[in-house]
Amino acid sequence: MKRKKLFEYRNIIKALTAALGIYISIRYAAECTEGIKKGIMFCLEVLIPSLFLFMVLSSYLVRSGLIQALSKPFGSLTRSLFRLPPPSLPVILLSMIGGYPIGARSAALLYEEGQLSASEAEKTACIAVCAGPGFLINYVGNALLHHTSAGTILLISEIAGVLITGLMVGRWMHSDPPIRRTFLHHHKQNSLLIRCVSDASYAAYRMCGMVILGAACIEVIGSLSPDAAVTDLLSAAIEITGGCQRLCGHYPLYGIAFFIGFGGLSVHGQIFAGMGEIPVNKALFFLFRIIQGIIAAVCTYILLMVFPIQQSVFNSTDVPMTFGTYATPVASAALVILSLCFTGSVHQKQLRR
Repeated sequence: MKRKKLFEYRNIIKALTAALGIYISIRYAAECTEGIKKGIMFCLEVLIPSLFLFMVLSSYLVRSGLIQALSKPFGSLTRSLFRLPPPSLPVILLSMIGGYPIGARSAALLYEEGQLSASEAEKTACIAVCAGPGFLINYVGNALLHHTSAGTILLISEIAGVLITGLMVGRWMHSDPPIRRTFLHHHKQNSLLIRCVSDASYAAYRMCGMVILGAACIEVIGSLSPDAAVTDLLSAAIEITGGCQRLCGHYPLYGIAFFIGFGGLSVHGQIFAGMGEIPVNKALFFLFRIIQGIIAAVCTYILLMVFPIQQSVFNSTDVPMTFGTYATPVASAALVILSLCFTGSVHQKQLRR
């Protein structure tokens, strides 16, 4: 009876969501159209050029069996750090190089090839979430902040966030024992490249759909919100690329680092799309992204204290300003307290299980 009522409630929520979506698409048709145009242009100019080759490469590493050979020397390290089988480590490293969706897609491919169980693939996808150096250094650092050192600090903080969050995921998430079945590389070389390109094309198609949807939502929010700050923060929480355009120049670097570590709902949707049919605990995934964002923000705050960056990107004058001046003891304490609260909540949930 309870399950039947829960099913009915879910159907009601889905129906209301669909009705709201229809109303917004009609009432704010011009805003949706403009957002869709921006999303398509972003996919054509940024997303596909920066990720497609990495997705082809990751598919090739998995389907050719190279990833298994490369991971063998680091088997004990992967098990001790993340409590995962050896093939997961190259996936985590690929995500640090290629960007957000690469890790999830590579984990799904390892599952399809029989090298990871479903729970191991889910666990790997919860760790391998990172903005790549091209996005952080070239786009955020050079193009938006006009300072390469700022992008480098963000990159170091994001990598630290991935590794520390990975240690937590490894100990808090359950995974099935490694699959012990013989893996046969049956792909012919002349068809392997076609298969890899097909994998990358299909993954890019689904990811672009999530980006376009996020861009449309941001455009509608911008027309509804009377406060620019609310629009900025919601934009960063929904779609990180457009969010960074709004945040850079107006907010402290550690605040930008939090949203980059969090990734944004559009990136989360891209990751879920890349996982295919593998079930993902979305609530737990969302929680780990918040923790990763907090860790990245704290690391950025500490790095700015050690390596302060002076430039005039936070106001319209030419007076040099320091990112570190935006970091106060109260803000730092708040970040630490939030981190402890989230850590404690997950730990208590695991104990109850």
